[in-house]
Amino acid sequence: MQLEQFPDPSEFAALTRDCNVVPVCREILADMDTPVSILKKFYSRNEPSFLLESVEGGERWARYSFMGVSAHSHVKVFKDHVQILKGNDIRRIAHDNDPLEVIRDLVNAYIPADIKQLPRFWGGLTGYITYEMVSFFENIPVSLPDDTPYAHFIIPDRMIIFDNMKQTLTCVAICYLDDLTEPVDPDTLYQDSVGQLDQMISTINAPHQTDEPVSNTQPVSLTSEIAPETYMAGVEKIKHHIVEGDIFQAVYSQPFSCQGNIDPLMIYRAQRYINPSPYMFFMNFKDMVIAGSSPETMVRLENHTAILRPIAGTRPRGENEQQDRHLADELLNDEKERAEHVMLIDLGRNDLGRVAQAGTVQVTDTMVIERYSHVMHLVSNIICDIKPEHDAFDLLKATFPAGTLTGAPKIRAMEIISSLEGRERRVYGGAAGYISFTGNMDLAITIRTAVMENNKLTVQAGAGIVYDSNPQKEQEECINKAKSVETALKLAVSNYSGGSHACSSN
Repeated sequence: MQLEQFPDPSEFAALTRDCNVVPVCREILADMDTPVSILKKFYSRNEPSFLLESVEGGERWARYSFMGVSAHSHVKVFKDHVQILKGNDIRRIAHDNDPLEVIRDLVNAYIPADIKQLPRFWGGLTGYITYEMVSFFENIPVSLPDDTPYAHFIIPDRMIIFDNMKQTLTCVAICYLDDLTEPVDPDTLYQDSVGQLDQMISTINAPHQTDEPVSNTQPVSLTSEIAPETYMAGVEKIKHHIVEGDIFQAVYSQPFSCQGNIDPLMIYRAQRYINPSPYMFFMNFKDMVIAGSSPETMVRLENHTAILRPIAGTRPRGENEQQDRHLADELLNDEKERAEHVMLIDLGRNDLGRVAQAGTVQVTDTMVIERYSHVMHLVSNIICDIKPEHDAFDLLKATFPAGTLTGAPKIRAMEIISSLEGRERRVYGGAAGYISFTGNMDLAITIRTAVMENNKLTVQAGAGIVYDSNPQKEQEECINKAKSVETALKLAVSNYSGGSHACSSN
C-alpha cells in the first residue's frame, strides 16, 4: 500500500541545481514484512547488500533499520592505495599512508540533498574497517597481505529504510548526477529513479521463498586455531609486562573457525534471535560476508556530537528477577570490574579529547547496568562536541581502535598484542557501520561477528588480561564469548535447508 512519494518532480529538479546526490523515495505500508524477509528477496539476486539493525539496551527495537540492496560503487583501502570500483571502472589513488584523507575527499565531493522526511542515514559509506587499519594512524607493527583490504565500503544506489514504529518502509533510489557524461533533463532522471522504485517494489511484493526444515545430526563446532597451552602461556607473558609496569591491561584474543558451505543469511537470522544487540549487521560483499551482533559502540557522531559507550564488566542473566538483581549488585560492587571500567572511561575521555572542543567532554552515564538476552554489562556514556575544523574521519582516527579491544596504555598494549597473537586480527576488533554523506557516523566494534569467506567461518574472541588474571579462566572466557556465534551456527545448520551442508570442525 503506497503512502507517499517524495520529492515531487519540481522539487527534484530544484534540488539537482545545487546538489549532486538526490534521492527519490516511496513510502509503503510494511506491517506484513520484516527487514530479514525483505533482505532475503534481494540477497538471492547475488547483489552486494547490507542490513543494519538495532535492539536498544538489548530489549527494544530501535526505530529504524537500514538496508542497501545494490552498490553504486565500492571503496577499498589497500596498503598503498585506495581502490574505487564503479561497474567495470577501477580507479587507484595512492594514499601516502593516509587513506582517510583520500576517502574524505571522495565523500566531500558528494553534495547530498536535504530531505526532511528521511532519517539520519540514507546514503554514504557502509562497510567494515579491519583492526590493522590502525597502522595508518599509529606506529604499530601490524599489516595485511598486499591483496587484502584494510577496509571495504559499499556506496549504495538503492536503499530500503524500515520505520519499525510506523510499520512502514521507504524505498530510496539515489541519483548521482556526477555520473552523467552529458546533460540530462531532470524529468528524465526523475522518471528513471521512479522506474528503479517500481523494480524494488516488485521484488518486495514477490512471493516469499520458504525454507524447508531439515534433520541434520552432523556435529557442528568451532575449534580454536591455537592450542590452549599457547594461549595460556601468552596470558602469563602479559601478566609479566603488567608487573614490569609496561601496561595495566591487554586484550588478548584467539580465532575459532570451521569449514563448510554455510548460508550466511541463516547465520544472521540465528544471531539476531539468540543475541539481539544494539548493533546487528549483515554485510554481503559477494566474496565475503560478515554477520555480527555487537553490544558496543566503536564511535558515533551525530550533528557534531561524538559518543563513546565503553563496556567492561559482565555477568550472566539470572534465572529469575531476584537472582538477576543479585547478579547486578554483585557486578556493581566488584572492585576488579570497576577498576578496569574506570581505566577504560579515562581512555575514552583521552581519545575524545584529541578532537573535542575545550570543556565539552562529559561522562553522562557511569557504570550503569545494561541487560541483554543472556548477559548484563557495566556501561558508561562519554560525549563531547568536536571542534568545527574536525569531522567524522578525524574522530575515527582519534578513537580507533576501541580501548576495550586493546588495553591500556593503548599503544604499548597493541605492540604486546601484536607480538603475542602472531597473526592478523582483520575484521575482529575493528569497526562496522556507516559514514553518511551528511557527515554523521555510527560504527560498532566488530565483536561477536562471524566472517564467512572461501567456505570458512571464523569468529575471534578475547579476554582482558590484568595482573591477577587466571590463565585457565581467560581461556574459558574466550571460548564462552565464541559460543554465541557457535550456537547461532548450530541453529542455522540444523534447522534449515540453506544450511544443510554442515560445518565441520577445523
